[in-house]
Amino acid sequence: MSRLFPDRLIIGLAPAEVSAARFHGFLKKEILEQRSIACDPAFGAEPWQGALAALDALETAGPSKVTVILSNHFVRYAVIPWSDALGTPEEEQAYVRHHFVKIHGERAKSWLLRASEGADGAPRLASAVDAGLIDALKKRFPKGGGVSLVSVQPQLMSRFNKWRGSIPSEGAWLVLADADRACVALHAGGRWRAVHNGKGPWLELLERERYRVNESEVGVLPGLVLLGGASQPDAPGGNWKFHVVT
Repeated sequence: MSRLFPDRLIIGLAPAEVSAARFHGFLKKEILEQRSIACDPAFGAEPWQGALAALDALETAGPSKVTVILSNHFVRYAVIPWSDALGTPEEEQAYVRHHFVKIHGERAKSWLLRASEGADGAPRLASAVDAGLIDALKKRFPKGGGVSLVSVQPQLMSRFNKWRGSIPSEGAWLVLADADRACVALHAGGRWRAVHNGKGPWLELLERERYRVNESEVGVLPGLVLLGGASQPDAPGGNWKFHVVT
């Protein structure tokens, strides 16, 4: 394969599994290979170390541009209110970190943070990841190598970018369900309104989050739920309208 046109390698890191899909072409239309490797969630001191150990067994022959999608198990999220007082990137970073420290304590001071772009006055969705995980990925796929890391994306942001065309103007709930936890987020009125990433049945977390949202700020709460990782419930209640997406 010519190095002028390297393959795209999409790797998903989760506590119990590492998945990989290799695509040819910039638009990722041609799937060359798909596979997965089981890993031990209890391996190591950090929840992501088992996935990193399994990643070392993944063969990556041939030039590739790598995008890593991080399971929501490895990411913390928060909706950060807008502040007109911020003027520099350093001030914005300190402001976002302050919010995570309030929620998670002193350990948040060492996390790597990223906030979504948004219009002036709009809240932003921010994510936090252990710096050790990002450092390990950079060592695994160094710059200048034939297999190089081009992007690390939290699962919620990856799915939002994929699903945003399915979100109507009035908004929708995004639910990413796992076996023992779920990430529930509300995007309405063109902006992020709420996010909760935690343990428990996904439908219970969705119902709970609905009652936490300030309806005076959002207006009419949307009933549409974009659901990934689970099947539509038989009797959901709550006037929900589910759309199962992949």
